[in-house]
Formats: sequence, structure tokens, C-alpha cells
Amino acid sequence: MKNDVLKNKAKTLRKEGFSFREISERLKISKSTASLWLRDVTLSKVAKKRICKLGVDGRNKGNDSVKKRIAKEDKKILFKVKNSLSECLLPKNDLKFVCALLYWCEGGKTEKAQLTFINSDPKLVRYFVTIFRKAFDVDEKRFRALIHVHKYHNIGQQIEFWSEVTNIPKSQFTKPYSKPNTGKITKENYQGCVSIKYYGREIRQEMLFLINEISK
Repeated sequence: MKNDVLKNKAKTLRKEGFSFREISERLKISKSTASLWLRDVTLSKVAKKRICKLGVDGRNKGNDSVKKRIAKEDKKILFKVKNSLSECLLPKNDLKFVCALLYWCEGGKTEKAQLTFINSDPKLVRYFVTIFRKAFDVDEKRFRALIHVHKYHNIGQQIEFWSEVTNIPKSQFTKPYSKPNTGKITKENYQGCVSIKYYGREIRQEMLFLINEISK
């Protein structure tokens, strides 16, 4: 008799759009029992809409929970990284190794009297040029820069941008290279590429010898 009463209550709740989980919690029955009792219940449009909304809300809540957990983990990782970096003051020779590794990845190897580093990531370009200046005794007048842009770019603005990133005067930028582009696809916030050249055989050789020794 008790089961019949519970079944009727369960059917009423189901027809109102309650989920199996809600029904099992309200009537103190297992979710599998609720599913078994109510498998033949026909749902109205209103009931289906409510159940669908419950699913969406549940997924959103789950996503929010995951995001919060990841944010908490990332905060701990960032704290760890910042502490590590605060204790990491690289001497000049170590900076040369870091510079050589970056150049090994993104630098030109065929030029005879110059170093060429090309990339589109402003942060990476700024970092490379910064540690290059710290690691080697450079002559600022030997820097040259060449930007690679598409037709949709404003050349003057791009030279201004990359001059600020690299701290190389605009007067030391050579004629820009315009890449072919159909105009159908444009990359938002894409600043083009910049090719940084430094004319100095001695530094070039030291960099290449460093790469060669590191590779061993």
C-alpha cells in the first residue's frame, strides 16, 4: 500500500517535470526505483521543458565548478612560478644559453655576418631582444628590423608597434614585406611578423657555437 502511494506521488511529480534525482530525494527512494516506476509516464511539453532546463543548469553548474577548481589550481601554480623566478637571477653567461636556445628555435642559420630572429609573438620578440642585449655587448646601430604585413595592415602603425616592442628606432626599419592575402580572412589583433637582424659576425659565431655545444 505504501508503495502505491509513493508511486502515485512520483507520477504526479514526474508529470510536473521533476527529474528522477529530485523525485528520489523528495520521496526517499533510489533513483533507479524512480526510473523504473516512471519509465512509462508521458511528459507534457511544459514538463519536458523543465527537465531540459534542469539538465542545462546542471551542466552549467558543473562547468562553473570545474572552472573554479582550475582557477584555484592555476593560482597555486602561478604563485609557485613567481617564487621560483624571484630567486632566479641569471648571470650573463646563463642568459647567453637562454638566448642561444631561443635562436636555435626561431633564428636564421644561413647568414654569414648577421643574426636573424623572426616571430609574430610580441612577448617572445621582446624577451629575445631584451636578453640578447643583456647577454652580449651589442652596438645598437647594428640592429635592423623588417616587418612582414598583409594588405589589411596599416604599415605606419605596425612599424610604430614593433619599434615599441623591440626598442629599435623606426629609422632602422627597412622596407616592409607585404605578404599575399586574399582579403577574405583577417586575423584579429594579428600584428604581422617582425624580422630582427643584428649585423655582427663575432656575436653570430658565438651564438652558433653555443647552439652546437648545447646540441651535444
